[in-house]
Amino acid sequence: MKAVDGVRKYQIIIAALFLVACIGYLVAVHFLDIETEVMRDRFWKNAEPLFNGEVPVMEYPPFALVFFAIPRLFADTPWGYNVAYVAEVLVFMVIGLLLVSKLAERMGHDQKRAMLVYAVLMLLMLEFVVDRYDIFPAILTLASFYMFASKRHGWACLLLAVGAMTKLYPAVLFPLYFLYLAYGRQWRDAAVSCAAFLGTCVLIVGVAWLINPELITNFLSYHTDRPLQIESVPASVVYLLSMFGLTEVWIQPFADPDSFGSDNLMGPLPDAVASVMMPLMVVLILAVYAYYAVLRHRGVRDDDLRIIGLAAVAVLMLFMVANKVFSSQYLIWAIAPIAFVVASRDTGFERRLLWLSVLVLVLTQANFAYNAGYLGGGENINDLGMMVILARNVLAVWLTCMVLDGMRRPTGDAVSPPPGSDPVERRVIISRRAR
Repeated sequence: MKAVDGVRKYQIIIAALFLVACIGYLVAVHFLDIETEVMRDRFWKNAEPLFNGEVPVMEYPPFALVFFAIPRLFADTPWGYNVAYVAEVLVFMVIGLLLVSKLAERMGHDQKRAMLVYAVLMLLMLEFVVDRYDIFPAILTLASFYMFASKRHGWACLLLAVGAMTKLYPAVLFPLYFLYLAYGRQWRDAAVSCAAFLGTCVLIVGVAWLINPELITNFLSYHTDRPLQIESVPASVVYLLSMFGLTEVWIQPFADPDSFGSDNLMGPLPDAVASVMMPLMVVLILAVYAYYAVLRHRGVRDDDLRIIGLAAVAVLMLFMVANKVFSSQYLIWAIAPIAFVVASRDTGFERRLLWLSVLVLVLTQANFAYNAGYLGGGENINDLGMMVILARNVLAVWLTCMVLDGMRRPTGDAVSPPPGSDPVERRVIISRRAR
């Protein structure tokens, strides 16, 4: 009973910290007279047109409109909308906290450790959590994983599909779900999961298409046509080459009408690299699926979902580091899976993973504070600012490689013993041979 009380106390304290942090953020925005992205984009470009009888054409999947519309039900001014939006985000942060705790409890992990990791990483990304919308698909994905761990596979894939229709990235986890069920010979569950995921996606896309086909076509063309974003891994490497005079580049500021809302690295080499990044990302993510399949084929068990958790972190990180866009808020996607993995054991691997994650997020905030806050972004970004981005990206790639390496080194009873290796089984075999 004391342990339960201790967990509940942790939940209340962390939820209170989230509340204080959100209030502090709103106070800073109000007194510094900051126009947030929520005011500029979510209110004026998404919610307000919707409530004026227009269908906003967005660069996001159609279900994102649901989360943009909810705060508008409670406020009709930019500031009021921002307050309501932060309140909505706070609700999702707390839901995520409870899900992380329940998931750890179900899997026999340290609940307090899981909640603490989740809280630290969320608070490190607070500005991006409350001023972007990535928290919504992140928590939908976490809820999906909790359902999957609870063996409610159909509901897990339905929630995953809703997440994918909110922001595309959760879709990369579905093949891992399917492989897990297939190697467990749970064919009925696999079929139900496929039907739930595909059916939900088709339903949402179909409804959006009937309302306005541009809700789908604009989203697809937007991401296909984007140039090399300044924060991406390839952009930071190409910029380093330009510092040595090996190529010519320039920065397109986010204020440019053709910038897709981000600072971009332009030039012959960046343009060429941007054209190959999406195929490269797809190949690398497919390689992780194949790697997971090979491990399971070799007899590696995944009863505690640790390996699939590591694989989830790997594919999400590859979606960032092997992409032509690596916006800072994308790292919110990996917070819950990292908390799950870190809480699953208490070894040097988990501690290194935690500290490496913290360093990546700290450098992400340093990039935002220096390049966007101090320099003003765009053409003002200098060599030092780009080296901050490069350092963050190097650590992000290191983190990706680390979790991939962790997949091949299971602990405990994760590997099924070969036939005849168990002492009792060996004695039975010997006695049969003696007969």
